[in-house]
Amino acid sequence: MSAKQADKKLSLGYRVFLTPEIGVLIPILLLVAFTTIMNPNFLTRRYLSSILMGSVNIGAAALGEAFVIMVGEIDLSVGYAGCLAGVMMGKAAMTWGWGPVPSLLLLLAVGAAVGALNGFAVTRLRLTSWITTIATQFICMGLATTIAQGYPQSIESLNFQPFTRARPLGLSWMFFIFVLIVILTDLLLRRTRIGYNLRAVGGNRDAAEMAGIDVRNIKLLAFILAGMLAAVGGMFDAFQSGSASDVFGAGREFRAITCCAIGGISMAGGAGSIYGVGLGVLLFHTLWYCLRILSVNTNLQLVLIGVILILAVALDMQRKRVEARKLI
Repeated sequence: MSAKQADKKLSLGYRVFLTPEIGVLIPILLLVAFTTIMNPNFLTRRYLSSILMGSVNIGAAALGEAFVIMVGEIDLSVGYAGCLAGVMMGKAAMTWGWGPVPSLLLLLAVGAAVGALNGFAVTRLRLTSWITTIATQFICMGLATTIAQGYPQSIESLNFQPFTRARPLGLSWMFFIFVLIVILTDLLLRRTRIGYNLRAVGGNRDAAEMAGIDVRNIKLLAFILAGMLAAVGGMFDAFQSGSASDVFGAGREFRAITCCAIGGISMAGGAGSIYGVGLGVLLFHTLWYCLRILSVNTNLQLVLIGVILILAVALDMQRKRVEARKLI
């Protein structure tokens, strides 16, 4: 059967639903419509801005997680890697008297170092990414707790208050930074040789090696990018609260993975959409806020989020079957 004949068998609506970005956007619109009907106060600038501004922390970690999943690995350290990076930035500002630029560079360097450690263990020591990143998660947790000693690390001396308190269009500048990061990471993935290599390694490692791609270095790069984006999430945490704490980032890795799955990143690697991840983050937070506004039981909220994750993975598998049919 030709590809054109296979396409004809698929209805337009079915193909649209299987498109990652549209497949995520539809549930968001349905959630907003349903919640607005149940609570007309929901569709206001206050609630909508809260959803958008609350998405940036997990969003940054989810974008980094997407790169690692794209190459067929997993990173369970993105939550506490961001926490450690934020604490180090706060320590540099509050205790060592560093200025804004050195403190931010330190934050990114810490994230990159955690990512490099993960990548080295996976590619050179041949450890599984699950075990490696669980270990680095505990390392980051312990270091953050030891450095912070139970006290928030203030970043007031960095004088970011005019930036963090500004509300252009009713939103924080952090949201616009996040949007810019989404655009840049999408361009990196779709328009550069590095992005092509990332997808190739996750899609078929043996074929990538035969094509001359250095698989180990590409995976190492993916982990470093994940660590740096996790650090950006830790930066957003510190900016929003005015200090860095060793409790930030707990459980963020699982929410980041959920957002990737919802956004259409293939859990087997090799395929996915950065814009889909951004919309997956938005769907996750929209659902979270909607359930809270509708006073849904907290335990039931967790059940619903788990169900959505299963559905997202099932949709990913169905999408792969459709693509396979097109190639027959």
